Amino acid sequence: MLIFVADAHIRPGCREDSEKFIHWLNHAKLQASDVYILGDLFDYWFTGVHEEVRDVVEALASPGVHIIPGNRDFLMANAGDLGLHILGEEEIIAPPSSVRLLLAHGHTLTRDDYGFKLLHALGWPVLRLLDRHLNGEIKERFARFLVRSSAAVRAPRAAIDKDISRRRGVDTVICGHLHRGFMSSELIVLPAFFDTGKWLVWDGNGPKVMGGE
Repeated sequence: MLIFVADAHIRPGCREDSEKFIHWLNHAKLQASDVYILGDLFDYWFTGVHEEVRDVVEALASPGVHIIPGNRDFLMANAGDLGLHILGEEEIIAPPSSVRLLLAHGHTLTRDDYGFKLLHALGWPVLRLLDRHLNGEIKERFARFLVRSSAAVRAPRAAIDKDISRRRGVDTVICGHLHRGFMSSELIVLPAFFDTGKWLVWDGNGPKVMGGE
């Protein structure tokens, strides 16, 4: 069994967010051979913020847990010394069913999202460099600014084409990012865990959305 979850948006320093996710993750690890976290696990991330979410990081440091960074926590790619298995922005896996799955957060798959695409192409390399050199207080203020402005950068009606799997050469794409669920044989968009409590299970019977508050 594989389990997928997206958009937990844990707020660093928020005990309730951390405890809710850790409880879910510990249960998921007992059920599944692999757990895939498809981006925006944290509401924001920068090098050093792990001290505020150390209990979450410890729960994530498991061989069966795999993390794809999202547009809010893309700087997790800099966190190579925390014992986490961090993947790229898009990863292809082939479960025992021989179906080829492309996993992503979703920000690399949207169409017409021109403001964000410009930030992704030009701004992210600069932010990765600054993350290694700025002090924590400045990074904290900047992270909160980016969170507040994210709605302006990412179009609220951003969409992913339903034939994206064919164009990516896989059977099914699984992602999050849009904060609204969608399921077909070619594209599965997960609802946001932080406000729905939902996740996806893929076993011998295929994919199924689970949970809910």
